[in-house]
Amino acid sequence: MADKTNSLLFQVEQEVAKLLLVKLEKFNITLERASQIAKFILSHLPEDLTDEQVLKIIPSLDDQFYELSEIVHKHMLDYEEKYKNETVKNMQEMIKHSHFQEASNLAFKYFELKSELKNHE
Repeated sequence: MADKTNSLLFQVEQEVAKLLLVKLEKFNITLERASQIAKFILSHLPEDLTDEQVLKIIPSLDDQFYELSEIVHKHMLDYEEKYKNETVKNMQEMIKHSHFQEASNLAFKYFELKSELKNHE
């Protein structure tokens, strides 16, 4: 079984907990609102999710709770940068081996996903 402390789910949960604590300490959020956010996170991010599943859920976390927008934005940017670098590397390899159609398909898939991510911002 994978180490849960290295999972994206654990990371997001930790970030949300820290965010709520800071906001509570600075009186930027009520205890009731923090409780609602915590319950929402626990219900929308169950323990058995893979990193890929968490990535698909992250963009919608701030739909109901704007307080989570900084966490959502950070993960969206991180994912976009990682995916862009992987895509460029894979496309270069495909072009090097004259797999032009596959490279084109990969580029299309990248821009399609990027468009989906932008729609969630």
